Amino acid sequence: MRIPGAAMLLLVLALPVSAAPQVDEIPAAPAPDLTVNLTTAAIVTGSELVLIATGMAQKGRLVPDECRWCVPPQLDTWARQLLVWPDTAPAEKGSNALQLVIPVGAVTTLWIWAAPHGNRQVAEDLLVLTEAATTTMLLTMVSKVATARLRPFALASSDPNPPYNIMSFWSGHTSFAFAVAGASTQVARLRGRSGWKWLAVATFAGAALTGYLRIAADQHWLTDVVTGAAVGTAVGLAVPVLVMRPAEGQRPAVTLAPAPGGLGLYF
Repeated sequence: MRIPGAAMLLLVLALPVSAAPQVDEIPAAPAPDLTVNLTTAAIVTGSELVLIATGMAQKGRLVPDECRWCVPPQLDTWARQLLVWPDTAPAEKGSNALQLVIPVGAVTTLWIWAAPHGNRQVAEDLLVLTEAATTTMLLTMVSKVATARLRPFALASSDPNPPYNIMSFWSGHTSFAFAVAGASTQVARLRGRSGWKWLAVATFAGAALTGYLRIAADQHWLTDVVTGAAVGTAVGLAVPVLVMRPAEGQRPAVTLAPAPGGLGLYF
């Protein structure tokens, strides 16, 4: 007996869904076993610390007697009028306190997560975080000396009082906070820590508050803070990727591979 085409179609559609072949879900790949060359990382970090200390000791000679960037753009003057607190002291103290709270929180979290995997992993994670912070601090110092930008509170002063008052660009507090946030988040993500997103929320929120308080304290312009946040985040996210290498027999933490339209980075 021949079955009409329409009836055959209805019969196929009526088959239970369970009859269709099942495709097993592909489990997520485990986080790669990463390692850090402690000697190289320590040399780089130590060298940066020496350069930072030397620059701080010699900033009176390095910074010019007069500002190079003296007049702020209209955006900065508008933001200053809107965001500066009448009493700037609490904002100054708050931004200084966050310089301690954010790194202590990030270090403690990374330490707790790495401790079950051995002391070496603790040392690796904390050294990577430190290297990201010192790299950011060194770049910040170079920028401050090169631009010699007048700080907002010193705008109306007839005496710029170098070097501090003309070292505004970019915000060191902000860049440091965002570097710590970016590096700690990136290390936790590359290690496959399940709570890395919560760490990102907490540290980046603290970094954003730091930037706001630097404007509220009349210590920095808006463009100082935005630039500092961008630089700190970029360095914080990049350093762990560059420093943390796959252990023998593991796939790389970052892979450059062909992708539609060109090449792609796979994390």
